[in-house]
Amino acid sequence: VYSYSDTLTEVRRVNSADNIYTLHGDSWVQVLGSLKHVMVGPAGIWGVNNNNIYKLVGGSWQQVTGLLKQIDAGGDMFIAGVNIKDDVYCLSRPATVSAKGASDLPWVNIVGKLKYYSCGVGGCWGVNSADDIYFRFDVSPDPCAGSRWEQVPGKLSMIEVGTEGEIDLKSPLYRYKGRCSVGGLSWSSVPKRILLLCRLSRF
Repeated sequence: VYSYSDTLTEVRRVNSADNIYTLHGDSWVQVLGSLKHVMVGPAGIWGVNNNNIYKLVGGSWQQVTGLLKQIDAGGDMFIAGVNIKDDVYCLSRPATVSAKGASDLPWVNIVGKLKYYSCGVGGCWGVNSADDIYFRFDVSPDPCAGSRWEQVPGKLSMIEVGTEGEIDLKSPLYRYKGRCSVGGLSWSSVPKRILLLCRLSRF
């Protein structure tokens, strides 16, 4: 799993042993901690391990309240993710920015079921257990819940909203042609090693 942020100029990854690495130049350097999923974005550096949620604060991982199996930090300084029951949650900007330690966080439950939920400048997208694709309307940093879902044609096992970058995966990747919102034309396969699952365009 790779996570890249233009804002923070950071690239992080975790391996099958849950070790965390950061990219320095052309080399991966292991850093302290153990995570199953790590995300870098405008909201900072967050991760999950055994459903517990962690935020990187001052160079150390701090556990925060809540339980998620997947987390996303790509929104405009807000957090999103799903738990083991595929319940969807978000954390609005004020709570995201101030989150640290054992403070009780006001996670917002979003109606619906998804196995993966990803946000970016162009909006929030998700896929469910049947690999159906959904777009969430009217998401903002505060409040972060949005208003409604709309299904988008196609099937995907996961989705990330982000800018172009490179990854090394055996599975094919797909690009949504058009804006990063409902109303794009279709999904088309993209060349291997190009990570552009949803083109970012401001509305």
